[in-house]
Formats: sequence, structure tokens, C-alpha cells
Amino acid sequence: MTNSTIHRYFAPASTGNFSVGFDLLGAAFEPLPVKSADDELFGDVLEIHAEQSELSLQISGRYRHQLPADSSDNLVLSCFYAFEQAVGKPLPRLALHLQKNLPVGSGLGSSACSIVVACYAFNQYFGQPLSQSQLLQLMAEAEGGVSGSVHYDNVAPSYLGGLQLMLPGSSKASRALPWFSHWRVVLSYPGTVLSTKAARALLPKQLSLANSIEFAGMLSRFVSALYCQDEDEAIAALQDLVAEPARTPLIPELPVLRRGLTEKGVLHLGISGAGPTLFALCPDDNTASEAAAYLQQHYAKNADACTRICQLSAAGARALPQPSADFGQRI
Repeated sequence: MTNSTIHRYFAPASTGNFSVGFDLLGAAFEPLPVKSADDELFGDVLEIHAEQSELSLQISGRYRHQLPADSSDNLVLSCFYAFEQAVGKPLPRLALHLQKNLPVGSGLGSSACSIVVACYAFNQYFGQPLSQSQLLQLMAEAEGGVSGSVHYDNVAPSYLGGLQLMLPGSSKASRALPWFSHWRVVLSYPGTVLSTKAARALLPKQLSLANSIEFAGMLSRFVSALYCQDEDEAIAALQDLVAEPARTPLIPELPVLRRGLTEKGVLHLGISGAGPTLFALCPDDNTASEAAAYLQQHYAKNADACTRICQLSAAGARALPQPSADFGQRI
């Protein structure tokens, strides 16, 4: 396949919940050091190669093997048809190439990443017919078809970047929150797949009044601490009162790893999204390096495992430069 212009788009990995904000907090992350090579991009890349008579999708990337062998059963294609319906008119069919750089069912917002990069790419390519709010709503609905419920805590940060607080009932779906620039987050995927729907099925159907007040209080405490830049208070508020008690049986090593990493100076160890990926919040680069080595060694037996030292990604979905000529020939 050849084309003088290849349009390339990227969306970053994300962590939903961030322990204290079940379905209400989400953060986008990028690895350190920041690199520009495609195989270092911690998220999915979608390329639009040409307009043609039929919609087609080619898939590559480290985690291609975790997707269905039949590429016609893929979120990118379903997003194209949903986008076309939202625009309200027929659109030219495209030749697409997805680089799947995030593991599936990992708690890193893998499905959201594919959805965001696809919807963002189509909107950019076709001249931005949808507004930011319309596009975000489309992304959330597509994610709801995967996870079983419509929520924004992965699609919003992957699309907009940063740490996002969801705003239910507001005309604005989310708002970016402050952050501590020296914080590092080690994301460690053990190499096993965990269905988001299955993980959600374990959650309590309702919370008691006391638990609801405690959950709201901890989230308020965390958000307030971010705005006041009170690091100690923010760390103290990182308590998962909703998901972790129900999901720990799926990640039985969590308590042991938490004790080991706390001894190394890690501020907090939590479940990224629905899991099984864990996130270790670290106060500096040295602690992050020790935490990453510890987790990498723990999961070393699984070839699909991946541990990355990250910083908050201020940028969300975005266009990328065209690939070099030799890259274009490889695909």
C-alpha cells in the first residue's frame, strides 16, 4: 500500500479510578524518558493511508496477538460507523492501520485508547465536524459497549490529557485537576488479561450511607489537597473504598507487593482501572526506578508483562508526524 500522505494519530494510556475516585478520576500517562520512536509510544497509533471503495484495517504492534484474528471485529471499525452516524452523512471509506501498543484487558485503558485514537483521527481527517463535547460523548458511548456501562474516566484523559475529574450532570464532562510535577507513576502490567465486565461484576451493587459519605469525603479530600498542593494530605486520601476490596481476590499478590514497595519509599500502590495492572505512586525518580525493578522482577516470567516509569501526560490525543519512507515500506 502506498500513499504520498499518511495521516497518523496517537492516544495515550490511561489509569481509571486512581484509587480514590471510582469512575470519577482518570489520568493519562507517558513514559520517561520521553521518546519519539513508535515502539516507545505508550498508547495506540492509527494511520489513515488512503480513501478507497471499502473500509479496511491492518493491525500490528506488540499486543496484536491479543486481538481477534479477524480484524473486521475491531473497535476502530465500529467507531468509524458510529462516527459516520453521528456526522449524519456517508463518508469515504478508508485504508487504516492500527499499531496496538497497549495490552487488552489490562487496566491501562486499552479499549478506550483504541476508541479515542479512532474517533479523534476520523474527526481530524474529515475536518472536525463534531465538537469536543460531541466527540467525547461518542467515545464514552463506544467505551460503554465494551465495559458494560458508559463512563468517562479512561476516554476523557486519553482524549484530553492530564488528570481529569468527571462532572456528572454538568454540560462539561470533565475538568483537569492540578498535579504534583515531581510525582512519578510506575505502571506494571503482569501479562494476564482481565475482563473489565468481569471485574465490574464483582463490585457491590450499592453502598451504605456511611460508605457513600466516606467515599465522597476521601475524593473531596484528595481534590482539595491537589488544589492546595498539600502532598501529605493528597497521599493520605488515596484510599480505594469501592473497587479494591472487591477486586483484591483477582490480584492476590497486591497486599504483599504493597508492603514491599512501601518499604522502598513508594507513596501508594493501587489497581489501575479494573486491573490487573498496578500503579505505584513515587515521590521521585530514584524511588520510581527501584519500584519498577521490583515489579519487573516479580512479573518477569510472563513475556507479555510490561513495566513503565511514567509521568502525567499533559497532552492527550494528537496528530503525529508522517513516518519515514522505510517505515512505510515495512507495513
